[in-house]
Amino acid sequence: MRNSIDIDTQRQVYWLIKNANHVHKWAWKDRKTWLECVDCLTGCLTPRMFNQIFPIKKEYDGYKYSMKDYFSTVEYIEEEIGWDNQIKNGLGFLYEYDNDDVLQASIVTMEVIDSINKRQTGESVFERFAKENGIQLYTVDSNGDTEPYNPNSKLTEE
Repeated sequence: MRNSIDIDTQRQVYWLIKNANHVHKWAWKDRKTWLECVDCLTGCLTPRMFNQIFPIKKEYDGYKYSMKDYFSTVEYIEEEIGWDNQIKNGLGFLYEYDNDDVLQASIVTMEVIDSINKRQTGESVFERFAKENGIQLYTVDSNGDTEPYNPNSKLTEE
């Protein structure tokens, strides 16, 4: 039986995930707080409670295309957490869960994490990966012209 705290937590998680598309408009501190809340509050739920607000997407051909689907999500829940156990790792759970709203929120969490990394190290996670692996990055302008990427050549919102 659900108690009022569980219902309030579900409401908060629902709001956080449904509003992920607006996070990029928020101040830096608010984006960081949003990320922490998504992780913490999702981690307070059980997969069964999370599934009540964001049902697993009913697509069943993920194995064919090496993608997440209903079966891989259920398998992850049953093997790693259990339907009635607390999630604990909220972000990790979101990354394994197959639902369109959750996918969008997961992408936004990765953007915020990338911004945190860029503030701490001066380069994005992808820029560091490319540098460590000797991969040249390029920019493409609106005319389709390419030129080598220079991270110092453009201003960022951060």
